Amino acid sequence: MKKLIGAALTAIAMTTPAAANEPYGIWETKRDRKGAYLHVRVHPCDNNAEMLCGTVHQTFNTPHTEIVGRPIFWDLQPTSNTKWGGGTVWDAETDRNFDAKVIMGSTRLRVEGCVGFLCDGQNWSRVQ
Repeated sequence: MKKLIGAALTAIAMTTPAAANEPYGIWETKRDRKGAYLHVRVHPCDNNAEMLCGTVHQTFNTPHTEIVGRPIFWDLQPTSNTKWGGGTVWDAETDRNFDAKVIMGSTRLRVEGCVGFLCDGQNWSRVQ
């Protein structure tokens, strides 16, 4: 019975799309107090494909369309299969940069900005 369950779990894992385990794609940020939010394209950085970058792909409920195409985080290096750090994140609300880390969950991407050991961030939902 245990072998049958193990074989079934292996078969399910093999049919799960690889993209579900990767951060690449379009992610929706948390909505601010006015209902504004972004879609961010997460991709390998242009200057180093091993690093993780995120670029504003689309804006919603905000007049600030000029930020489309702007990097929102960059130069994050992998620290494990599901974590990246050592890069920078831009906070659109305060127009400030912070040390960044990203954590990939099963259905969410946690993006954090840090000052020293104090971090705060958002959970983003996958759009595609």
